[in-house]
Amino acid sequence: MTKALATLMTAALLSLSIALPAFADDIVSFNKATAADIMGIEDIDISDEMAEAIVKYRKAHGAFKTPEELQKVPGMTQDLMEELNPVLDDNDDVVFDPEAEPALAPSKC
Repeated sequence: MTKALATLMTAALLSLSIALPAFADDIVSFNKATAADIMGIEDIDISDEMAEAIVKYRKAHGAFKTPEELQKVPGMTQDLMEELNPVLDDNDDVVFDPEAEPALAPSKC
């Protein structure tokens, strides 16, 4: 009985870790987020077309390894990059973190 309970608990914890969304305290992973997750970033107006383009690019080219890689997404502008301020988290994941210091130099235009 104890072994069965332990197995059940392990399975429950594993399913929770898989089901966790791309958000954690308003942090959004560009490598895990859906288009809806990306559009849901507070205080940044991201069109559905741009959010879909980010997801489509990721699916075609694999996970973003650096924040600068987001610039390769068709339609990405320097201004949107500055607003998104993508950074690497402690797990080398490219994320939007509202608490992060600006990582990119401001546009000169």
